[in-house]
Formats: sequence, C-alpha cells, structure tokens
Amino acid sequence: MKLAIAFLLLAVSMGYAQLPESSNIDITGDAAINVAPDRVRTDFGVETRNKVLDTAIAQNDAIVRRVIAAVRDFHIDEGDIQTDSIHVEMAYDSHDGTVVDYYQVTKSVQVFLRDVSKFEPLLTAVLRAGANHIYDIQFSTSELRKYRDQARALAVKAAIEKANDLATAAGLKVAGKPVGLSSYSYGGGSWYSACCGNRYGSQWSQNVVQNMGGGGGIGPEGTVALGKIAVTANVTMRFRVE
Repeated sequence: MKLAIAFLLLAVSMGYAQLPESSNIDITGDAAINVAPDRVRTDFGVETRNKVLDTAIAQNDAIVRRVIAAVRDFHIDEGDIQTDSIHVEMAYDSHDGTVVDYYQVTKSVQVFLRDVSKFEPLLTAVLRAGANHIYDIQFSTSELRKYRDQARALAVKAAIEKANDLATAAGLKVAGKPVGLSSYSYGGGSWYSACCGNRYGSQWSQNVVQNMGGGGGIGPEGTVALGKIAVTANVTMRFRVE
C-alpha cells in the first residue's frame, strides 16, 4: 500500500514538473496607409450597330481611329496605348428568331496614363471622339513597394502593442521579443472607379474591388475626385507571456 502511494505521489510530482512556466499567444496586427494615386489605366469602348456587318465594322474602325488620334494628342507613348480585338454580336428579330436584326460591333482601347492630371481632359476628349463605353478606370501608385513596407512596419508595431495590452489586461506580461512570425499579407494598391459598367453591356454599377481610403467617383461640378488608395498589411506574430 505504501509502495502504491509512493508511485502516485511521484506521478503527480512529475505531472506538475511538465507544466510550462510560460505560454504563447498569437496576435494579429493590421495597418493601412492612404496614398494619392499617380497613374491611371483606362479602358474605353466603341460600339456600333448596323444591319450590314461590313458597315458596322467600318463604322467602328473609323471611330476607333478618331479615339486613338485624340489619345495621341496627349503625347502618350505608343506602348501605353492598346486596342482590343473586335467583338461581334448578333441581335435577332423579335418576331423571327432566325433573322438577324442588326450586328453589334465592339472594340476597346486601353490607355495607361503616367500623369493623372491628364485623366479628366483625356476622358472628355475620347468621349467627344466617339467612345460610348467606359469599361474600367484603375488608379494605382508607382511606389506600391515603399508603401507596403511602411504598412507592414506599422502592422508589426500594432501587433506588439496589442500583445502588451492584452497581456496587461490579463494580469500577465510579454516575455522578451516575439518568438515567431506566422504570416503576413498585403492588400490595396489599386482602386477601380465607381463609374464603370460591365464590359459588353449598358448596365452601370459600382465596382470597388479593393480597399479604398477616402472618397472617389464624381466630385463637385462633374470633376473627377481621385480619392486615396488604401495600402494595407496584416501580420500574425507569436509572443511568449508569463
């Protein structure tokens, strides 16, 4: 009996000896930097309709040439101007589904602007030249890497502060430096304007696909308000607390 009790006390003693004196916690830190865009990519479209396919194509080609000429007036590099292939759709007569009512021909022109101050005058010029669709307007920054590094540093700082605050609230303290970095991710860096519709249709809808800091869209008196781009970072760090 005494031998059994001795073994029991030894097992309990070893169990307590194996308990860790400190524990780990994983903390996530988030940060965002709002920056002004310094370049913009636009995608204009030209759509023509005619009962004769060749006529619809010829009309479309003529308008596209005028649009490209209007773009070149802004002294934009040829490499920053691209045209898409022609897209043709057939609309059938509502009374006879086998008869083509008209052909719809669509072609797009993409322009990459390295000077955002040219954006609004360019938009006006291409619309006057005959473009009748605006598919995408994407603002971005040429210094994305720099802002991502800044956002990451802020996210790390936020994680450290959060770990200390959480430990203090629990009556604990963070022991030394972080013991691990589980993951980090980036977000933001571009913004699609809220003025654009779907690619081959006339439906207009807001299309914000990434985080945006500040306003955007159409500003006072019809001017374009560029807003800000939110460059974000997210880190998960491991800390030892005791």
